[in-house]
Amino acid sequence: MMNRFSRLEKQSENKPIRLHLALTDEALSNDQKVMMKRYGESLTGETITRDIVIPSDMPLHHLHYAIQKLFGFQNSHLRSFYLPEEVYSKLTNNTVKGWSELVGVLFQPPSEFERDLFWDDDYKRGSINTWLKKKYTGPYHYHGLLEIPEVAKRDVEALLERFKLLRVYESPEDCVGTLKPIIDLTLEEMADDLYIEAGTESLLERLEVRQVLAAQGEPLSDRNVFPVTHKLIYNYDFGDDWIVEITKVDGFDDLLSQHAISWFEIDQAKEIVIDQHRPVCLHKQGLSVLDNVGGLSGFANFLRTIYEGEDKEEVKMTRAWARSLGWSDKKIANNKIL
Repeated sequence: MMNRFSRLEKQSENKPIRLHLALTDEALSNDQKVMMKRYGESLTGETITRDIVIPSDMPLHHLHYAIQKLFGFQNSHLRSFYLPEEVYSKLTNNTVKGWSELVGVLFQPPSEFERDLFWDDDYKRGSINTWLKKKYTGPYHYHGLLEIPEVAKRDVEALLERFKLLRVYESPEDCVGTLKPIIDLTLEEMADDLYIEAGTESLLERLEVRQVLAAQGEPLSDRNVFPVTHKLIYNYDFGDDWIVEITKVDGFDDLLSQHAISWFEIDQAKEIVIDQHRPVCLHKQGLSVLDNVGGLSGFANFLRTIYEGEDKEEVKMTRAWARSLGWSDKKIANNKIL
């Protein structure tokens, strides 16, 4: 049992932070929205949401594992955290120079995706949920070498040195182009002549969530880089293209006024965050999804098949396939999701 003074010391080091996560897809058809609302337990038919509290020192890297568990994924595809387009454009001025100056500070170096991002992806066998829990439970450490600022800087400098000149095409009719210094180009011009596998938008995963993300209404920093945004975007499985929009919320008035949660549950969640150094789910709207289903639109079609399908054999096989990926529509208490 933790004594009062130990609890106060831990609380001062690890203040719980509330996040709202919305799994969304703007391309859902009206029919798919009906399926999401009718069977997917989505309030609006357009999103699946989770409200969680996390330790204040949680890095993006470990938040990734929590997101996997929260929405029913199994860490079997690529992912990336990035900024809304308008924030990214403002920070980089859409130039190679602006971007390269923030590599190692905010953005991943160009070689990280292919060499270093999956440094702790060590799942072999057994329960994927148990493995994920170990990943999103603190204390947190990040050991990816390319995210060390000095190493990241050397990596981007090596890219700029290797490709000093790139060919720029002034128009679609320009088949020859003109060689120009890479450092003077826009990011779009660089991308036209140089392929970087993960692009230039991916954020460093060693960064703590609180460094990057400001609460709604909280001013962003003018003099320093951090915090940089009021919204983070998490992209998982670039084929299915799952998008989770992440915002930081001050207080719990909205959930309390909706009678979605009690003060007792809030206090209990905060205690777990402080004492066990792990995130807790406070509230959810919408079923868990599953990998390889085709994104949120595919999930809506999946729901139609298993609940309204007339071919009993197809329904049976579809349910069996979903179970093989860990999917279930069984109810589970919010505080037991993570």
